[in-house]
Amino acid sequence: MKTITVCVNRRLSGHASCAARGSETLAQALENIALSQPDLRIMRLPCMGACEEGPNVKVVGGDLYHGVTLAMLQKILQEMDAM
Repeated sequence: MKTITVCVNRRLSGHASCAARGSETLAQALENIALSQPDLRIMRLPCMGACEEGPNVKVVGGDLYHGVTLAMLQKILQEMDAM
């Protein structure tokens, strides 16, 4: 099974966080894609330790992507398929 993790950390102190930069929307979009791909699992994680560079998305066994946007998801999925 292929797994993608999405940081959904939200810092309440006003510091940078993946959730504040839209990672929950990214996670939902990936979860919607996974509905039609039974070999794809999406996991929401509380923190990947790089909030200043977020939103962060990690392909398990592959790359960690920073500053991810909805437009980047298709490329990430294509690169994951090439692994």
